Amino acid sequence: MFPQQASWRRCSGGCVSRGILRFTTSASHRLTSGTQLAGLPQQEPVAHLNARCAHTRSTGHRSPVTDHPVRAGFTLLELLIVVGIIAVLLVLMAPAFTTIKSAGDVTNSIYGIRGLLENARTYAKANHTYVFVGFAEVDSSVDPSVSPQVTTGPNPYGRVAVAVVASKDGTRHFQYATSNQGSDWQSNYSDPSKPEYHGGHLMAVSKLERYENLHFLVDFGPWPPGPTHQNSNMARNQPTGTFYTLGNAGSVSQTPFSWPLGSALDSGQYRFDKVINFDPQGIARITGSGNADEIPRVMEIDFQQTHGTVVPPPPTNQDVGNQAAIQIAPMSGAVRVYRP
Repeated sequence: MFPQQASWRRCSGGCVSRGILRFTTSASHRLTSGTQLAGLPQQEPVAHLNARCAHTRSTGHRSPVTDHPVRAGFTLLELLIVVGIIAVLLVLMAPAFTTIKSAGDVTNSIYGIRGLLENARTYAKANHTYVFVGFAEVDSSVDPSVSPQVTTGPNPYGRVAVAVVASKDGTRHFQYATSNQGSDWQSNYSDPSKPEYHGGHLMAVSKLERYENLHFLVDFGPWPPGPTHQNSNMARNQPTGTFYTLGNAGSVSQTPFSWPLGSALDSGQYRFDKVINFDPQGIARITGSGNADEIPRVMEIDFQQTHGTVVPPPPTNQDVGNQAAIQIAPMSGAVRVYRP
């Protein structure tokens, strides 16, 4: 840097750099000889400048070289106070992040299940076979790798498993009847003398899916009360009875199966007792103990958000809370999601 282009700078410690020293020495010499540098103020000796820099660091005064305030560093106590405040804020914000994650889990789960149902219907039509979609809710406090998963007890809540399987030979393996319906399915499934022993007549269409922080509601009931229900996001066509609400205790299917495939009933990791089946025309049914080969007007699966195994009370107003209804139009196969 040329002397005429030099600027007044100071070192990080507050002292004058060597380049400035040389320039200052030269300037002082010229000033003492009576020569005035254009644009520069009258300067004092360098030794005095360094002494004033040291004084500035100790007193917090303005630098005599740059005329800028000298900033002192943080003390250890100040740093500890800041770290403590950050820690307290993180502790207070943790529940909020947990709630946001649970809400995100519900959203992902609902649309994931909708996609599985749509893909199951498409597979049944494309391959001219019967497809079975099984649902099971288990205790989310139990590790997902444990076999069998816990489905009984005070809190079998918080994790919903879904499996999609199809008939290998294109037949449904059961006959509709007005009584004792599904007995032939279970007989074929558990008879070791038959080649379809241990669910051998089924094959997996996709991998098992697990959804956390989710709970089957028995039934939402009618849409939110009041004369403005037509403006509700949850207003929808309701089933004539609760039988075709999948979460209802009466909706146990007569076509259960265990997972992984090849396991006898009640011997696998999961047993699916809530099953929706699609025929080769894409028509959806739930094969219950009392129904014949009828097609319901509408099917519905109601879900509610949980926090682990903790289930909030059912909503008194469906437009308030984090819940969802998935409806299936059995004839058209249309799957619709209703959210508050």
